[in-house]
Amino acid sequence: MADILSQEEVDLLLSAVVEGELAGGRRDDQTLDGPHHTIYDFRRPERVSKEQLKGLQSLFEAFAREVSIIFPPFLRTVVRVDLVSIDQLTYDEFILSVARPTALTVVDMSPLEGSAVIEYSPTMVFPIIDRLLGGRGAALSEPRELTEIENRVMARITMMMLDSLRRSWDQLVEFQCSIVNQESDPLIVQIVAGSEMVILVGYEIHISDIVGSMNICVPLMLLAPVLDQISQQAHFMRKMAPELAALTRETITHTIQKAMVPIDAILGETVLPLYEIARLQVGDIIQLDSSPDMPITVKVGGVPRFLVEPGRRREQSAVQLTGFIRD
Repeated sequence: MADILSQEEVDLLLSAVVEGELAGGRRDDQTLDGPHHTIYDFRRPERVSKEQLKGLQSLFEAFAREVSIIFPPFLRTVVRVDLVSIDQLTYDEFILSVARPTALTVVDMSPLEGSAVIEYSPTMVFPIIDRLLGGRGAALSEPRELTEIENRVMARITMMMLDSLRRSWDQLVEFQCSIVNQESDPLIVQIVAGSEMVILVGYEIHISDIVGSMNICVPLMLLAPVLDQISQQAHFMRKMAPELAALTRETITHTIQKAMVPIDAILGETVLPLYEIARLQVGDIIQLDSSPDMPITVKVGGVPRFLVEPGRRREQSAVQLTGFIRD
């Protein structure tokens, strides 16, 4: 026959239920060993795992580095691109968050099936256009829609962005992206159903002293064929053993050390008008800006690095290192 609890034991059980714990260790063991529950909102399904998000973050950070490299010489100023966020949301939420007017570009993401949207903020667009058309990169006080000429300029910028995207993703997908169309009103851009989940990648663009933003909206169904590969790539990058990382670093260092780099000793420089250069004849003397008591600059790969004195070694001209040029 089962034991009958006394009134004292019943009171202890009731107090334990109220306080949220039971006497003894059996309940704790079940809590530790049993299934773990997490909150899931069916109205906002999160379909990308943490592993896949880490892989996407790595790829889009590589894209930011590519853009930071190619744009400074093109815009003739300092450009820095920072990845600030990667979010999962519905396409409707993205469209409703975009200001009007803005600069939207719909991009075909071949060989993946579908399109993505690149959104440039007006604080980024107009300084770029102003610099490319000969200005100093001034921003407008009031945003407006882009003209046909300005759209053509931004199409060229977008193609450079897509080239950077192709290079940063080339180990995973060989993109053959192209521009589908450009719009200023986000409400007429519909690449997927409003309830479809998308990955929204946010960047902060620093152009000289101007700060703008750029967003890339990629439908989740477009990335579905490569999500597993992205997850595996993130896992490999995070789980690389220290021994393998050291060997990889040593291999890269050994390869770089064997690279051939041009070294030029610059005896002097001068500036001449083009008409004088056109009239130069054999035997003419060109005066340089250097003097015999000044050290000579040596450039390594086009960058000034050393100070030297000229001389000879046996039958060949040579220079002797006398100092370094620090950055």
